[in-house]
Amino acid sequence: MDVIRYSLRVARKDLRIIFKDRGQLFVLFLLPLLFALMLGLPYAAERDPLTTSGETKLSIKTYFVNEDKGPYGANLEEALGSIQPLHILHAVSADQADEKVAAGVAPAAIIIPADFSASIDANQPTKVRLIKDPTHQAAAQALAGILNEVLTEFSVRAEVEYGIRAVYAQTGALQAVEPEIARALQAQTMGAVWTAVQEIRQNPAILVKRQDLAGEQRLLTVSGIAFSITIPMFSTMFAFFLVSFMAESIIKEKEAGSFRRLMAAPIHRWTVVVGKTLAFIGVVFLQMLVLFAVGSIFFDMPLGDSPLGLLAITLVLALAATGLGMLVGSLARTGKQAGNIGMLLGFVLYFASGFFSFTVNVSDGAANVSYLPEGIRFYISQLTPHAHAIEGYIKLMLNGAGLMDILPNILALFGFAVLFFVLAMWRFKYD
Repeated sequence: MDVIRYSLRVARKDLRIIFKDRGQLFVLFLLPLLFALMLGLPYAAERDPLTTSGETKLSIKTYFVNEDKGPYGANLEEALGSIQPLHILHAVSADQADEKVAAGVAPAAIIIPADFSASIDANQPTKVRLIKDPTHQAAAQALAGILNEVLTEFSVRAEVEYGIRAVYAQTGALQAVEPEIARALQAQTMGAVWTAVQEIRQNPAILVKRQDLAGEQRLLTVSGIAFSITIPMFSTMFAFFLVSFMAESIIKEKEAGSFRRLMAAPIHRWTVVVGKTLAFIGVVFLQMLVLFAVGSIFFDMPLGDSPLGLLAITLVLALAATGLGMLVGSLARTGKQAGNIGMLLGFVLYFASGFFSFTVNVSDGAANVSYLPEGIRFYISQLTPHAHAIEGYIKLMLNGAGLMDILPNILALFGFAVLFFVLAMWRFKYD
């Protein structure tokens, strides 16, 4: 009981010091909010709901350039024009569309190449060009998801049509038939096959139906999606800025002889470590509470369906940040050195985490967001606690995940925390 009581006294003392420093409060609470607002405000006005029921009220402006003279380019344009969230604008050339996106008129533009139909007819790979505005990531990524869904449908249909033509060619059934009649027969066969495919889709042998908690719809908006990405991203970044504050605090106490005086008192040395850890964990929780409350109240940011998951991921994030702060404090020799190392680590780990590697897919009115850097960046990101924290928050807040779904992220962050604390205690000196 004495250890707990004295630890709480140490924590209370550190919290008083932190909250007396207005510069620290600005960095820890206002600066991450300003960064999140800077990236999220372009979407703040888009508050119409995107619901999991299949009805969307989004409006994503998209420039469209069709350089293809065949039927598939026109079919793709018609298919995209029928999708409610998209507001299709036409440009006369790819250069004009590029200029419009660069000027901020629309978040993205779709360019259909001239050989689009010919490549599909020949069963050859073809590419549709998507120009994205990097300042409108959420809308551009949502459009990329929609385009991917539509092109997948085209790919399936093209494969079926090519198969029908190949079968007729191999059997020679249409060799003696006039070209117009042959095309009509192929189209009739394609219609029958595609009708059967659609019937199977409508009445599958195994039906999987997704229903959210308590049978309620999950309402998402463009604003909510944007802030569900930016606020966790910058909250995590600035949680690790505590590393420099905590390390400097440890060095200052050593220089002032506070640890030596505490060691002379009839208390266990672990009291100091536990007290400081509790203080800075409390600051991280307060950071998240303030930032998430602002996002939820003012910008439609969803908090997900698992309060326990949010609590758990925040706790292990706080442990990892304070553990790293303790480690830097045990290694640094001066307060200035501790602050510089802590700040450098905060930036390096953040950028190594692949912080902008988001993919937003919109299908039937539902948004699914993934946070997965590609290639070697993925493996580098997994060596940072930031990546696991951001991914955990995204899963909870946007994808409707529960505690068990983010368990790998929680365990990874806990592993970082244990590693940092073990190394810190090995190197820590109380004098």
